[in-house]
Amino acid sequence: MHALPPLPNDRASKPQRVAALATLPLFWTLKGKRVVVAGGSDGAAWKAELLAACGAEVHVYAPHTDLGDGFHDLLARGAADRDGSFVHHDQTWDDGIFGDTALAIGDCEDDEEAEAFFEAARAAGVPVNVIDKPRFCQFQFGSIVNRSPVVVAISTDGAAPILAQAIRRRIETLLPPTMKRWAGVAQAIRERVNARLQPGAQRRAFWERFVDRAFIETPEEGVEARLMADVDRRATPRPAVGRVTIVGAGPGDAELLTLKAVRALQAADVILYDDRVSSDVLELARREAKRILVNQPSRETVAGDRGAAIVALARAGKRVVQLQAGDPATDVETQEAAAWLGQRGIPVEIIPGVANHHCGAWENGDAKALVVAGISEQAHGRLRVAGH
Repeated sequence: MHALPPLPNDRASKPQRVAALATLPLFWTLKGKRVVVAGGSDGAAWKAELLAACGAEVHVYAPHTDLGDGFHDLLARGAADRDGSFVHHDQTWDDGIFGDTALAIGDCEDDEEAEAFFEAARAAGVPVNVIDKPRFCQFQFGSIVNRSPVVVAISTDGAAPILAQAIRRRIETLLPPTMKRWAGVAQAIRERVNARLQPGAQRRAFWERFVDRAFIETPEEGVEARLMADVDRRATPRPAVGRVTIVGAGPGDAELLTLKAVRALQAADVILYDDRVSSDVLELARREAKRILVNQPSRETVAGDRGAAIVALARAGKRVVQLQAGDPATDVETQEAAAWLGQRGIPVEIIPGVANHHCGAWENGDAKALVVAGISEQAHGRLRVAGH
C-alpha cells in the first residue's frame, strides 16, 4: 500500500468538528426496565405512556383518587409496545420506591416536594426528571417524531418548547410514513449486507442508494430479495474509482448552499477548504470525512503538490470535495483545474454556489453555458467533466 502524498497545510489549525452543545442527545433502551412515575396528572400520564411505548415496566405511584382521566384511559388501554406494561400503586411515593429503577419521573405540586423527590432519586443513583421544574431535572424530554425504529428528538434546552414543536411539525412533513417500513427492511438485511460488502465506499454507496429509494418509493413485496441482488452485484470486485467535486460555498451562509452541495459534503471522504469557508458550511459535512485546510486555489497550486495529491486520492477511490467561496462555475481557474484533472482520468463535477454579485442572475433564472473538456451544461445546474 502506497502512502498518499501530504497536502499543503495538512497540519494547519482546524475548526471544531462540532459546535458547543447545550445537552447531549442520547437514545436510551428501556425494554424490560423498571421506571417510576410519581403523580396522577395528565402530564405524568403522557410521560408514562412514552416510557411504556419504549417497552418499560412503568410503576405508577399515586392514590387512585389522584389519577386524572388521562391516566385512567391509559391504564385501561395498556402500552403501545408489547414489552411495556403499567403497575399502579395506590399510594404516594416514598424513599423506598427507587430500588432497581432505571429512571424516575415526578409530578410534584411545589418546589419542596420536587426537591425531596429529586434528592431521593439521586441518593438511589437513579436519573430523575421533575415535570415542569427544570431545577430538578437531570435529563429532559424533547419533541418526538416517531417512525420507529427511526426516532427523531428535538430539544431547545427548555428555552423555547414551542420552537421545538414547530421544528417537529416540519420534520413530520419531510419523513414519509413509509420510513418506518424502510427502517424495518434495513434492520432485516443489515447483517447480510455487512457480510457481503466491504466497509468504506462500497458499503456506503449501497446504503446511499437505499436512502434515496426510502424517500421516494414504497417498499413492495420482495424488496429484500431485490436489495440483496444489488448487494451481490456491488460485491463483484471492480477497480476503485474516486471522483472530485468542486462545491461553491457561496458568501459563507450555510442556508444558501444548494441541496446538491449538501449531499456532496455528506458523501465526501476528504474535504479541502480554505480560510474563506465558514464553519457553518463545514458543520454540514459528513463527520467521518477528513478535513484539510489548504491555500486558496490558483493555477500554480492546481498543477503542483495539491493537484498531485488530489489525483492520488481520487485514484485510491476517495470522493474528494473541494470547497471554495463564491461560485466556482463562473471561475476560469476552477474550470482550468477541472480540465487538468479530467486530462488525468479523474471525473470532476462542479456544483455552483451563490455569489453576491450573481444573486440577481440566479434569481432571474439566467444561465450561461459552461464548456470544459468537451462537456457543456447550464450554469444554474451543474458541470461535469468526464475522465478520459
